[in-house]
Amino acid sequence: MTSFRASLAFAAVLAAAGASFGQVANFDSFPEGAIGRDFTDGGIRFYQYDNRLDPPPSIMVAEWADGNLTGQPEFTPPNALGFGGYSPGNGAAFTRFGSMEMEPVSGTADLAIVNIYSFGNDPGITLNLEATLNGNVVATDTINLPSGFSIRHSQLNIDGPEFDHLRMFAGPNTTDVAFILVDTVTVNFQGGELTLDPPSPGTAGVNNTFEAHDATPGARVHFVYGLRTGSTNVPGCPGVTVDMASPAIAGSAIASNTGDATLVKFVPGGASGRRVLIQAVEQSSCTVSNRVDFTFN
Repeated sequence: MTSFRASLAFAAVLAAAGASFGQVANFDSFPEGAIGRDFTDGGIRFYQYDNRLDPPPSIMVAEWADGNLTGQPEFTPPNALGFGGYSPGNGAAFTRFGSMEMEPVSGTADLAIVNIYSFGNDPGITLNLEATLNGNVVATDTINLPSGFSIRHSQLNIDGPEFDHLRMFAGPNTTDVAFILVDTVTVNFQGGELTLDPPSPGTAGVNNTFEAHDATPGARVHFVYGLRTGSTNVPGCPGVTVDMASPAIAGSAIASNTGDATLVKFVPGGASGRRVLIQAVEQSSCTVSNRVDFTFN
């Protein structure tokens, strides 16, 4: 807060920051072919693939799949994730899958979406997504894969409990396998309601700490302020507003793995005795905190 003038245009700064929605792996940055046994894409780690053969091949592949999957829901061309082997060119091979481990590199999350494309499965085959936190199962989702020889899209979802690890596996038996490709895997921390504390120590003429909680880990949180009540649209977030007129941006911070974002900013002496309205904005999730009405000493 170098002054109470809007030295940074609210809309311009937020628009330049852009929006990103969680950690998303789409495997499109890899050339077609073997990726490896353990790799990270879009902030998500993939490892310990097992096709339930003895010994199990453990290589995951980038499969150029737009010849088969273009038009399928949630598919982002050109690649999907394949298992064990691939078909060169844009025709996809639906390969043998037993199980795979995944985890968010940011620490914890509370939302996971895995898009599945299946072909040639026997009746009764299931695919399961198990979420754990500190080794304890906190949620599961199970789908019945369509049988037959047409490409079908399915989706596994975990939404709500906090987790630090995911395991996807075929069932219902431990010897069962599925013939699938995977694309557009999303892992995100939605957190609770974004909240903002009053500035500390709340004194003009010194540095003050502004802290927001329950932000998305790794997301950028902007701290905005104004002098008059009102309503101002958040760019890129239809229907979302901050509760002040002509807001300015004091600064921003990246949320920690626990969802805390902290900004330390000098408050000029001229702010003493002035009522200031302050809010935190996480544009990537279109989330706005409570408004803090504060008068500096």
